[in-house]
Amino acid sequence: MDIEPAVSDVLRRVALAVNQTLILSTPVDTGRARANWQVSIGTEVDAELDSTDVQGAITRNQGVIKGYRNGEIIVQNNVSYIGALNNGSSAQAPAGFVEKAIQTGVRAATRSKVLR
Repeated sequence: MDIEPAVSDVLRRVALAVNQTLILSTPVDTGRARANWQVSIGTEVDAELDSTDVQGAITRNQGVIKGYRNGEIIVQNNVSYIGALNNGSSAQAPAGFVEKAIQTGVRAATRSKVLR
């Protein structure tokens, strides 16, 4: 049995769930933090995007994730204040929304037919 396709499928499911949950749970003032969630495969991205297009970020990231075949999926945000937002600096989201998004991704994986 070739396990690699099944593992890749689970990783895609986790990353898709984390991506959407992170973006939609990130507090909004200008939309810059939400739009700066970026997904890459194998190599971190060091740029901050000049965008406030949340739907564009979701779609862009989904495309990267769906194209994943192997390696590591990296989900990151390069705005300087993302740590403060995750620590609860905005009343719009509780502290730890990043960790909660990861938990959502793990739950998505456990619902996968591959793991049953």
